[in-house]
Amino acid sequence: MPFGSRWTLRSAVLLGLLLPGTPGLQGQAPPALVIGQRDSLVSKVMGEERKLLIYLPDGYARGKASYPVIYLLDGDGHFHHTTGIIRFLTDQGRMPEAILVAIPNTDRTRDLTPVTTVEAAQFPTAGGAQRFLRFMREELFPHVEAHYRSAGLRVLIGHSFGGLFAVEALETQPEMFQAYVVISPSLWWNGGELVRRAPDDLKRHPDLKARVYMATGDEGDHMLAGARDLAAVLDSAGLPGLHAHFQFMPNEDHGSNPHRTTYDGLEWVFADFRLKEPELVALFEQGVAAVDRHFAQLSASYGYSITTPEALINRLGYYYLQNGKGDLAIAAFQENVHRFPKSANTYDSLGDGYAQTGRLQEAAASYRKAVEIGQPTGDPVVPFSRGKLVLAERKLAAGNR
Repeated sequence: MPFGSRWTLRSAVLLGLLLPGTPGLQGQAPPALVIGQRDSLVSKVMGEERKLLIYLPDGYARGKASYPVIYLLDGDGHFHHTTGIIRFLTDQGRMPEAILVAIPNTDRTRDLTPVTTVEAAQFPTAGGAQRFLRFMREELFPHVEAHYRSAGLRVLIGHSFGGLFAVEALETQPEMFQAYVVISPSLWWNGGELVRRAPDDLKRHPDLKARVYMATGDEGDHMLAGARDLAAVLDSAGLPGLHAHFQFMPNEDHGSNPHRTTYDGLEWVFADFRLKEPELVALFEQGVAAVDRHFAQLSASYGYSITTPEALINRLGYYYLQNGKGDLAIAAFQENVHRFPKSANTYDSLGDGYAQTGRLQEAAASYRKAVEIGQPTGDPVVPFSRGKLVLAERKLAAGNR
């Protein structure tokens, strides 16, 4: 099935699961719509059990690739909308598939704030940011890396106190994360200490390599001033490996800013992933090897191994079909099947290639394989594959071989 159509179909199927009166569901509870899973670990550093919410990309179960990990603070409040953003950007080819590890709070103020002498009376449990960083470094990262196929790229997303925490991590332990989405950071904390000390902190890390996207909405001067001052420090730091961008969001407030900034921030962090149409056509004209070289270059830039996406090779095959290059299309679809043998969609697309070039026996076999693979998991491509299989078998029975 062509790239894009599958996701339109999938969206429609998932929406149908949520609507009352969906045909075939009367008299029975509708199937659950699952967007993630729960996990936990007992932390000696924190002295408590820490809950986790995990989102795994669509391709996770179909292969053995490793993925960047996005760590999301205030995970209980932001998990749902962040998974949607990641999936949408992934489907549009604007970021790689990624694992999301969302960390719900126990004592938010304790964990996300640096030490303070100014707000100590107002926030008596404050000041545990360094201990929480130690928990992440010594316990959370090893847990995630032991249980999930994580690659060598970590992104941290934090809002408000979480944004403050992200800046603390950048300034004191920048080796922990390679990218940051800093949303409405509370840089007024402790009289603006993090902004004041930022120049000296950054000088201590001349080899720092990080991408930092920061945004603040219309939230008053006490929020905006610190963010603008820190942005100026990052811009003037003179560190070749530090890439930073600040955005003022005049139509957002403190509560609405996380959604918009998460979208924009992830798109900016992974800006190199987006291939504009002329660039895409140029690569397609050179074939799979050129597409692979592009992703090898991205791997070098982002510091982890990035495999060419199934959807892009699929799109390459249909590009060839639409341009009358049937043999090249079939070769691309066969390559996709070889790389992603657990994907029903790769077999469905290979069937389309065979059918369009008159190879009906092979088309029927590919559609049959798509149904076989996709039916146990309820893959939305199955009804289409089954319908095309019926048509191919009718033509074969009629002697149109």
